[in-house]
Amino acid sequence: MTFKGIRTTLAASAAALVVAGAAHAQLDRALEVARQSTQDGAQAQEQINRLADAADNAEREYLAVREQIESQRVFIAQQNVFLRSQENELAGLQSQLERVGNIERDLAPMMLEMFNALEDFIAADMPFRIDQRTQRLDNIREVLGEAAVSPAEKYRLLLNAFEIESAYGRSLNAYSEEVVVDGVPQEANILQIGRVALIRQIGGDLAIMTHDNQTWRPVPSSMSSNVQRAFRIANEVTTPEVFEAPLPGPTAG
Repeated sequence: MTFKGIRTTLAASAAALVVAGAAHAQLDRALEVARQSTQDGAQAQEQINRLADAADNAEREYLAVREQIESQRVFIAQQNVFLRSQENELAGLQSQLERVGNIERDLAPMMLEMFNALEDFIAADMPFRIDQRTQRLDNIREVLGEAAVSPAEKYRLLLNAFEIESAYGRSLNAYSEEVVVDGVPQEANILQIGRVALIRQIGGDLAIMTHDNQTWRPVPSSMSSNVQRAFRIANEVTTPEVFEAPLPGPTAG
């Protein structure tokens, strides 16, 4: 081969190398662009995923807030109904309080009349359990003057006292108390036969007082055993039974 041919061949080889290098560089750039595109696509997809998650979270929060708002709306509506009911109830209570005030004003003079009638009745009644009955009256008098005590409680005490006094007239009772006879204090056993008679025993002496004759008179000795039986019945020592008592007979009408 001649020198000229060799040079031509080298030149051609060099040109081929240049062309091959350019193609390789172009391929590298293309691959780099592809890699960059893939990376950018991954980043874009990641951003899309983040935005989608954010959108889902925002939607869930929106739905939760809307549910809370609906619950609050229902709650407020219920509270409004409750408040209207309370207002109606308060109006009713106010009306009741006004009526109670009127009742209290009417009760005060009526209870005073009841107390005075009870006091007069006890004063005119047979003198049994005087200390106990007088103490009950004193307690009621004190309560009636207390502003802190409710009218209902005052009325209850008065009714209770009337019930006790009513029961005395239907009962047979025996009790002991100190009495004064001819200026001398003595212990006596008292038999209360309703409101019909009182029989007093001091030692072996028996005396009787009746509703129509409130002075002490001796009990006939023939009635002594019947009176002792009556004492035993009143003290619940023996079973109740019919007994004779030295009581006055019925008066003509």
